[in-house]
Amino acid sequence: MTGPPLFGRDRELAVLDDLLATGGGVVRFTGPPGIGKTRLLEHAAAGGLRQLGATGAPAERALRFGALHRFLQPVADLPGCPDPVRFAAGLGGPEPGEFALFSAVHRLLAELGPLLCWADDTQWWDEASLTALAFAARRLAGLPVVMVFATGPGFAGPDPLDGLPTIRLAPLDDTAAANLLPPGARPELLTLAGGNPLNLRELAESGGETLPADGRQRTAYRRVFDALTPAARRFVLLAASESPLSQAEFDRCGVHAREEALASGLLASPVVRATLREDTAPAMATVLGEAALRAGVSEEAVHAFERAAELTSDGPQWLIPAARGAWELGRTSWARQLLRRAGDRLLQGEIELRDGEPAVAAHELLTAAESLAPSETSVALMLAGEARRISGDLRGFAAIAVRTAQLARTSDAPGVRLAAAHTRGLTATFSGRHEEAVPALEEALRVAPDDVRSQVWAAEAALSLGRTALAHEYAAAAVARARIEAVTTLPWALIHLGMTAALLDRHRAAVAAATEGLAESAGQRTCAAENLTVLALSAAQLGDAKAARKWLDQAEPDLDRRSLGRPRAIAAWAEVCLDLATDRPAEALARFHTLSADTGHAQPAIAVLATPLLVEAAVRCEEPEYAVRGLRVLDGWAEATGSVQWRALAQRCHGLLARDPDAADKHFTIAVDLHRLARTPLELAKTQLCQAMRLRRDRRFRDARELLGDAARLFERHGADFWAGRARAELRAAGGDPAELTDGDLPSLTPQQTQISLLVAGGKTNREIARRLVISHRTVDHHLRNIYTKLGVRSRVELAAMLAKRATAPPGDGTGPGSVSFS
Repeated sequence: MTGPPLFGRDRELAVLDDLLATGGGVVRFTGPPGIGKTRLLEHAAAGGLRQLGATGAPAERALRFGALHRFLQPVADLPGCPDPVRFAAGLGGPEPGEFALFSAVHRLLAELGPLLCWADDTQWWDEASLTALAFAARRLAGLPVVMVFATGPGFAGPDPLDGLPTIRLAPLDDTAAANLLPPGARPELLTLAGGNPLNLRELAESGGETLPADGRQRTAYRRVFDALTPAARRFVLLAASESPLSQAEFDRCGVHAREEALASGLLASPVVRATLREDTAPAMATVLGEAALRAGVSEEAVHAFERAAELTSDGPQWLIPAARGAWELGRTSWARQLLRRAGDRLLQGEIELRDGEPAVAAHELLTAAESLAPSETSVALMLAGEARRISGDLRGFAAIAVRTAQLARTSDAPGVRLAAAHTRGLTATFSGRHEEAVPALEEALRVAPDDVRSQVWAAEAALSLGRTALAHEYAAAAVARARIEAVTTLPWALIHLGMTAALLDRHRAAVAAATEGLAESAGQRTCAAENLTVLALSAAQLGDAKAARKWLDQAEPDLDRRSLGRPRAIAAWAEVCLDLATDRPAEALARFHTLSADTGHAQPAIAVLATPLLVEAAVRCEEPEYAVRGLRVLDGWAEATGSVQWRALAQRCHGLLARDPDAADKHFTIAVDLHRLARTPLELAKTQLCQAMRLRRDRRFRDARELLGDAARLFERHGADFWAGRARAELRAAGGDPAELTDGDLPSLTPQQTQISLLVAGGKTNREIARRLVISHRTVDHHLRNIYTKLGVRSRVELAAMLAKRATAPPGDGTGPGSVSFS
């Protein structure tokens, strides 16, 4: 075909003109479709020489000697034409050997000279035909034959023309290409066309942003793409997608694939890449999706999934993993934006649950549940139920239990059965219907599938049954699976691992789990807040006020901004621990009174778990009636579940409340035995401490000292230094620990008077001393009067000064044999 003038091809034209002028030689032009190879052949053909030529036909590429047949037909019937040539031209005769044929073709061309031989689109020639012409081309020395080849991308296998003089046609520069722009055409077409003359012409004629569907160029590029090796096709798809991918993804295709892809011309210009995206969108999306999966949790993966979604009409298939990937990166806003396009309310609700408002999360999840398959519906309902529980909306949670029961009537899938049993069991638990709750929760354990969410929900069911060790095992299984399969669920699973560890007095494990959960909580502020409160609770239970306060202060902003009733209740639980540890039982009791108001709604599970603290605060405030109702709930729970752990705590509470010393002793003794069965060493030590304080109050000092020694050792062994110090102080008050306090220090005082004296010296008021020693403030007044008389002092100031002097005096100065501790 005749095209526009050959602008920008001065070098190539000079080479051709020189060959034609000298009358012999060979050159090959290569380049992508439309770059001007055929126009150069046309220029050569216009020189007036006799010529033979043929254009490659993709349909005949597999036809042996098919191209040579078309090339030789004009001369095959000439007188004297060699038989091998006649055979190749389809005129009959015996089949020659390859060498005989090649030699015959060479002789014929030499005899026909001066001659121009041209071969266009040689990438579509069959290998045998091209080899025959290449054989002749290498033997043109001294012959009046000019041979010009034009080769585009797409040739498969060894190249018969390899080694011939070759010129690769470069894209036209803007100055040359501008000469081809029709009047009034958009200047930006120069950039789009990438210096390709035929691209430019077709764009200008169509007025589009991609090559026209019925145009010559689009068809040519499609053929080139189809002819690529699979690895090169993959490279082209990745590169043409224009998604930011790592070099490693391209390197995976291999060096040869890269070279083949770059030589194809499919990546040379914006318009070809855009056209390719239109023609190969599904395949490109699939390749990008595979690349994204290999990239793991990374921005590269999210961008690849997002680009795959833009390429196909089935966008949600790719947007949902893109959103999950963004969430795993902690890019919650990005994840939400992707989900708005995907329309996936299930994932949107889960993200809101972990990082937003529980009420909004519940709405999204319940809406999602209306249009999902039963297995996904059960997940949506369970997550919505968790949102209700986090905010303390028990009525809303009960409504979800009704929906899961209805779903279970139409589906027997394990996830559906778990949802129905779990929500039914917890609803009954929250209402105090333990005889109904227990079988439902046990069913939840039986049917729980082996996935992260189900294992966490099984942990909740086990904990509600008072099987804390089993709950810890389920939580540990969920964490192990989440680390491998579902990174976004890891912070949530670690909350339960940390909480169950804390309840088992495994505080080092609790801190490790919650610390990891906090580190993994990027983009999950609710999970971060819950992990912070687990850290605070663990520290508070150990009596580490400084650490507990640090974690509580970090959690406070998120607890205030959103309705996070559950972590708020755990934070209040930790605060109560600190109040009691620092002799502020009135403040602790006040927190129980305002717990529902502080958290927005009730948190019955946490309230029950914190009942022992409520009882202790009420007893120390001499208001035991405030603890009776809470203890009744704990009793019912412990009895219905048969939990050794909760029964032990309930017995301790009864021991604290008992008026009769023998009854108190009986309850404490039972509690100690149950703690040992439950393997909760710190709770055992705390019960021993409570029992010893009661024994000391009843003047059974020897029995008290034995318990206090055991308690101090347990506290020390498990890192509860604060409580170990408290136990040692009680031991001194009971007349024990002679290494720290002897009769020579305060020779005339009883053990209890000694401890009161030390507390006075430490700045405690009478009411604070009464709370610490679990006696009335009137009893403290009475003891102080006797202390003043025995020591010959007249005031608290003089008593403190005397003890300070004894604490700093060296041994042997007449004031006593050793120092006095004020702890």
